[in-house]
Amino acid sequence: MAEAQPAQTPGAEGKPAPELIQTPSTGYASRISTDDTERLKQALESARTGNVDAVRSILPQISDDIARKIALWSLVDNNAERLTFFELDQARRDLAGWARASKRQTAAERKLETSGLTSQQIINWFGGGEPATAEGVLALAGAQRATGQAAAANANVRNAWRTRAFEAEIQRTMLARFGDALSQDDHIRRAQILLFGAQGPAARDMVALLPPDHQALARARLALRQGTPDALSLAASVPAELAQDPGLRFERAVYARRRGQDAQARAELAGPAPDSLNAEMASRVWDERYQLTLSALKAGDSQGAYDAAANSGLTSGADAAEAEFYAGWIALTRLRKPAVAEEHFKALERIGSSPITRGRALYWRGRAVEALAGMDAAQPFYEAGARYNSTFYGQLAAEKAGLTRLDLGRDPVIKSADRARFEARDTVRASRLLMESGYRDLFRTFVLALDDVLPSAEEEALLVDLVRGYGDQDTSMKVVRSAAQRGFVLPERGYPVRTPPETMDAAEPALVLGITRQESSFDPMARSGVGARGMMQLMPATAAAVARKTGVSYSVDRLYEPDYNMRLGSTFLGGLVSTFSGSYVMAIAGYNAGPGRPTSWTAFCGDPRGGGTDPIDFIECIPFSETRNYVMRVMEGMQVYRARLNNGSGPLTLSADLKRGAYSYSPVTATAAALPIGGANTPIPNPP
Repeated sequence: MAEAQPAQTPGAEGKPAPELIQTPSTGYASRISTDDTERLKQALESARTGNVDAVRSILPQISDDIARKIALWSLVDNNAERLTFFELDQARRDLAGWARASKRQTAAERKLETSGLTSQQIINWFGGGEPATAEGVLALAGAQRATGQAAAANANVRNAWRTRAFEAEIQRTMLARFGDALSQDDHIRRAQILLFGAQGPAARDMVALLPPDHQALARARLALRQGTPDALSLAASVPAELAQDPGLRFERAVYARRRGQDAQARAELAGPAPDSLNAEMASRVWDERYQLTLSALKAGDSQGAYDAAANSGLTSGADAAEAEFYAGWIALTRLRKPAVAEEHFKALERIGSSPITRGRALYWRGRAVEALAGMDAAQPFYEAGARYNSTFYGQLAAEKAGLTRLDLGRDPVIKSADRARFEARDTVRASRLLMESGYRDLFRTFVLALDDVLPSAEEEALLVDLVRGYGDQDTSMKVVRSAAQRGFVLPERGYPVRTPPETMDAAEPALVLGITRQESSFDPMARSGVGARGMMQLMPATAAAVARKTGVSYSVDRLYEPDYNMRLGSTFLGGLVSTFSGSYVMAIAGYNAGPGRPTSWTAFCGDPRGGGTDPIDFIECIPFSETRNYVMRVMEGMQVYRARLNNGSGPLTLSADLKRGAYSYSPVTATAAALPIGGANTPIPNPP
C-alpha cells in the first residue's frame, strides 16, 4: 500500500511531484551491542510491569550510555513512588532535558522529608527556587524553621495555602504543622480557591475554619453547585455584605444557566471581573462566560453577548485570547463600536504569541482602525498581519495590505553543523533507539518533548525528517504544527503533497489536500474513535453510499488505500460543495460537523452565501469551537496548497473563496420574483 510521504518541492515547470520523498534515517540501534539491545528490552519490560529490583540490577550491565539512560528514564517514569529520594535525585540530574522532567522533580520533592538530608541540605537542594509540590513546601518550610528562618518558612506556607489547590490529606498535614502561621484571612482565601475548583474533600474541610458569615457563603456555594433543594434558600441567607461575593455570583450564574435562565446568569456575571480572582479562578469564570456569550449570540442579544465576553479578568493564555477576541469581534461587527473593539484587539495582540493568534489580532485591529480612521491608518496593522501568511487571518491581512499572491518561501537549508548539533542530542539518539527497538509509543513521547525545545527551524526540519524517515506520518505533522506555533513554519515539509486521483465531480485538488491534512495528517492508516478511516477519514456508510452512486466497487478494507480513499472522499466533498451552492465555507463546515448543521446555523449566524452576511462573521459565529477552527485551518491550507502545487507561489484569493456560493438569480417571468437557490424559502437538502 502506498504511504503518505514527506514533501518534495515541485519542479521548476510548476508541476507537483505525485509523491513525497522520505528522508533516510540515520540508524542508532545498529551501533549498540546485541547484549545491550537485549538488556534494554528487559529493563523496559521490567519497568513497565513494576519489577523495580530487576531494573536496578540490569542498569549497571548496560554499557551504552543512551540505552542506560532510557532504562533509567523508564524506571522513574513508571515507578517513581517506589524509588528512593537519591535514585530520583540522580535521575533528575542525569536526565535533565529529557521528557517529563516535571514528573521527576515532583517525585523527588515528595521524598525529601524522609531522605535523611539535613535541613540546610534541603534548603540548598531547592537553590532558592519555589517548590513544585505541596510536599516540597512542607519540606522546605520545615527546614527553614529548623535553621531559624521562621519568617521565610511562614511566608512559603502562607503563599502555598493562598494560591495552590492540593489534596485534603496534605492540607490537613500543613494545617497541623504550620497552622500557627495561618490567619483567618488566609483560610478565607484558600476556601475561595477550592470552591472555584472541584469542591472536593479539601474544600469541604475548609468550611469549619471560616468565620460564621463565610461559612454561610461556603455552604451556599456548595449547595448551588450540587443543585440541592435548599440551594436557593441557602444563597438567600448569606449575609448582605457577602451577597455580591464573586464566587457566589459565579455559582448563581452556573445554577441559572443549567436551568435555561441564561439572561439571569449573564446578569450575575455582569461588570468587571473582581481583582480578587486569580488566573485559575478567572479561567473558570470564563468557561461560564463563554457559554453565555454563545447563547446570547444565538438569541440575537449582541449587548448581552458583549457583556458576557468583556471584562474576563484574564491577562494571558488561551482563555484570555479567546475572551478578548470575542469581546472585540462583537463590539465591531454587532454593536458597531470600533473604538471599543480596537482596545480588545490591542489586548489580543499583546497576549498572542503564535502565528495564528498574532495574525488574528492584527487583522481585526486593522478592521477596527479602518472603521475608525480609514484604510491608510489601518495599513500598518494589515502589513504586520501579512507576515503570518500561512494562517487564515494572516492571509486576509495580506489581501487587505494589497498582496495578490502567496509566496511560501522554502524550508531552511540544512547545513552540516545543524545536522551535527541535532544528532549529538541525547534525546535524538534516544528517540532513534526507541523506534528502532520497537517502542513506537515511547518514541512519540520523546519526539514531542523534543519538539518543544528545539531552538531553530533547521533542527525542527531535521526532526520532521527523522520522524517521517521512520514512517510515522501522524507524529511528523504534530511536530510541524507545534513548530509553527513557536514561529518555525515549514512550508514544504508542513504541507505534504499527494496528487488526488482524477475523478468526475471531485472538489478541487487544493481543497482536497487541505481537508486531508486536517483530517488525517496524510496518515493512510488513521482511524478515529467513531470509526472514520483513512486519508480523508471517511465513515464506512458514507464511503459505501458514494461508491454506489459513482459505480465504484466498495470495500471497507480499501479505505486504508490512499488513492481509493481520496477518490471517494474528494467526490463526497465535491458533492457537499454542490449541495451548498458552491460555498466552500459551508461545505467544509459540513464535512466536519455533519452536512445538516451549517444550514441550521444560518438562523442565528446569517447565510454566508447571501451577500448580507460576511462569511468571516459566519465562521466566527459557528457554535462548535472545533468546527470554527477546522474551517479556518482548511481554508488557509487550501491557499497554501494552491501555491505548493504551483512551485511555491500562487494567487491569494481567500476573500473570494470565502464568498463562493453567492446566490444566483435566474430570470423567470416578468411578474414572478426569482428565489435564491437554496435560500430561506428553499431549504437546502442534505445528502443521504
